[in-house]
Amino acid sequence: MKRTLLFLSSDTFQALQWSGADFTSTQTFSNDADGRESFAIYLENHPYPAYMMVDVIEEDFHHETVPHLTGSSRNALFERKFEQYYRSTPFRQATLVKRQDEGRRDDDMLFSALTNPQRISPWLDTLHAQKTPVVGIYSVPNVSTAVVQAIPSEHILLLSWEKDAGLRQTYFNNKRLHFSRLTPTNLNSSFSAAVASETPRTQQYLKSLSLPPPGEILDIHVICHASDKQELETLLEGDNSLRYSLVDINQFAQTHHCKHQFTDSDATHLFLSLLAKKPPSSHYANAQHTHFYWLWKLRKILFGLALLTALVGAALSGATLFESWNLTDETQPLNDKATRMRDQTQQVQSSFANTSIPAADMKSAVLLARSLSQYSPPTKEVLLGVSQVMNRFPRITLNKLAWQTSAADAAPSPYPAQVILFEGALNEFGTDHRKALAYLEQFQQALTQHGYTVSATTLPLDVTSQGSINGDSANAQNKGAQFTLKIIWRQPS
Repeated sequence: MKRTLLFLSSDTFQALQWSGADFTSTQTFSNDADGRESFAIYLENHPYPAYMMVDVIEEDFHHETVPHLTGSSRNALFERKFEQYYRSTPFRQATLVKRQDEGRRDDDMLFSALTNPQRISPWLDTLHAQKTPVVGIYSVPNVSTAVVQAIPSEHILLLSWEKDAGLRQTYFNNKRLHFSRLTPTNLNSSFSAAVASETPRTQQYLKSLSLPPPGEILDIHVICHASDKQELETLLEGDNSLRYSLVDINQFAQTHHCKHQFTDSDATHLFLSLLAKKPPSSHYANAQHTHFYWLWKLRKILFGLALLTALVGAALSGATLFESWNLTDETQPLNDKATRMRDQTQQVQSSFANTSIPAADMKSAVLLARSLSQYSPPTKEVLLGVSQVMNRFPRITLNKLAWQTSAADAAPSPYPAQVILFEGALNEFGTDHRKALAYLEQFQQALTQHGYTVSATTLPLDVTSQGSINGDSANAQNKGAQFTLKIIWRQPS
């Protein structure tokens, strides 16, 4: 991905384009209105995410042990410390050095800031005016942390030279940044001479802080070009408390997959390439500074989701199209069969005799035939209910059954009713006449539930107020009590 790398020193502001593993172009801007106008035009032509690396003297470090807090309490504590130490600058950060192992297990923090915001703000305002996505504002000490991770030492003093800034000396304790100082160099002083003169001063400062502890060795690693190695080896002499190591800048660049070829000991492009490949997680930019970067990132995410949705839609469409082809192949035999059946139907219809009867008359004839069929229902349909009920009443014996069509009893059906005359006998009539008559009454109710209208013409006993009770009980016991029922069956409407 293309990126814009910005380098700011006390006297220089540069913009470099990064693509892949090397720089493609470099442009320098003057620190005035014309320079910032040129920078704005440059940003219009290079609308890529911007990473700013700062190498200035005005970078302060402050160590403090604070209680271990989380969430909003931790943020509030940091804000109080920032207001206490760096009230006049918005470019500040808090880095956890380590958490103590004993006692309350407090946090050892490194508070740092760029204390001259007037040097950075004009360029940052131009970036915001062009709505350039600013990823972060980094310092050389932050970026150089990646250099010491592979060095097997607990106390490291890293020396690097940035031609437009000066000699940078950064001390690391257990691979963690402790402090850093920048010493400007003049044109009359060589890189080797600056290293030889400034290193003892830094060592004395570290001794005043008891760093490293007595008995431990300070490893001084100098990033330099092969052409400066011989002179540095002559000027630098180690002893029991310090040890020098010269790091070839081109070999180090190849190890970190940087294709840039260095012609001197200027490590500016080395740190910029490290920043482009793996930016540190902490930096001096706040949420306001990185506002357009998060908007740019959100657009990227939304674009990715839209592209993913389109791909999924295309995949589903392809699957549906493929399935439709399969269904078309499967339905072709059915279509062929339907065509054959239609041809056969047409052949059968063509064999019919021609008739001059209109279709409306044929329809009327069919409806009339259906209506007439309702006047003479099948015998099974009329007597099926009677047969089913008799199966449930074994004491009822059928002696004679007759039926006839009756229009008078048809209502409410529009078709004539079938009047059935049921002559039967109730066996085992016995002397309990009430129970026998109740059995016959249940038989009539069962017929009613099957849709018949039932009325008794004659009963084994005359139970009306005008009748008299007489008869031969012994004869009724042998032959059964005789009764006659009138059963009406009506056509369902």
